[in-house]
Amino acid sequence: MSGAQWSIAVALSGIREAAKAFDKAGFFLESITALDFEDTFELVYHFNYYEPKSRVVVRMLCGHDEVPQSICDIYRGAVWLEREVHEFFGIKFSGNADMRMLLLPEDADYHPLRKNFGKVSAYHKREVIYG
Repeated sequence: MSGAQWSIAVALSGIREAAKAFDKAGFFLESITALDFEDTFELVYHFNYYEPKSRVVVRMLCGHDEVPQSICDIYRGAVWLEREVHEFFGIKFSGNADMRMLLLPEDADYHPLRKNFGKVSAYHKREVIYG
């Protein structure tokens, strides 16, 4: 398998220009996600191209109080990806009118992938019912 992968950083205000350029060049949007570094977020966009196989990872820093611009008018599927990022990290996207929850209850006032969400116990002590 051959191909190439690039990683670039853009300013928060540059994502729409980057998305338009990738769309014009024939790239499709694979995913949008975020990382929480306590004092700032990093938004990560994956754009792919089939032939030749190529991937461009676009990264941008986003302060907890900043609102990035939506790209859902450029890549229609981005509406779902931005909703997911909003749901799990609390990042709202300017220009995306559909920020409804996908999995959490509509009235959820928490964002489970943020650092300040706290730890979740994966172990629940159970009463021994045998032996």
